[in-house]
Amino acid sequence: MAVAVIAAAAITACSAAGGSAAPPHRGRGALPPASAGPVTAAGCLARRRNGPLPVWARGGFHPPGRSMGHVMGVRGDIVAILWGGPTTSLYAPRGGANKILWVARLPLPVMSPSPMTIRATLNGTHLVATRELPTGPGPSEVNLPAPGCWTLNLSWAGLQDQVDLWYTAS
Repeated sequence: MAVAVIAAAAITACSAAGGSAAPPHRGRGALPPASAGPVTAAGCLARRRNGPLPVWARGGFHPPGRSMGHVMGVRGDIVAILWGGPTTSLYAPRGGANKILWVARLPLPVMSPSPMTIRATLNGTHLVATRELPTGPGPSEVNLPAPGCWTLNLSWAGLQDQVDLWYTAS
C-alpha cells in the first residue's frame, strides 16, 4: 500500500512538472518593477545570450542554429536580437544605429499590425524614456538618452514582456 502511494505521488509530481506546454511566466501576474533590474554592466550583460535563438525565432536565419546575441523577455514571449559582437552593447545617447530585431513568440496578424510601446527605465534612477514602434515587433532602432542598464517594459497586441539591455557611452 505504501509503495502504491509513493508511486502515485511520483507520477503526479512528474506529470505536473513536465506536462505544461505554456511558457513558464505566462499568466503569473505583473512583471517585476523596472527598479528591481540590474544596475551594473556585469549584471545587465549577464542577461544577454550568445547562442542559437529560440526555435520559434529562427525564421529567416541561415543556418537556423546560428549563434546570435539576444536577450529573452522575462515571460518568454519576445526576444530582442542585438546586432553587434558578442561582448558589445548598444550605444547612448548618440548611438543612432542601435538595431534590435524584436521577434514575438506569437505571430501578429499581417493585415492589422499592433504598435509596440517601450517604456524604458534606467535602473537605479528615475529616468524614463518612452518609444513606440508603429508596426509592432520587428526591425527597429531603439536609442536611449543615457548609458547604463535599462529595463524595457514592452507591450503589444495585448501582450507584455520585459528585457534588460545595457547601453554604453558612445
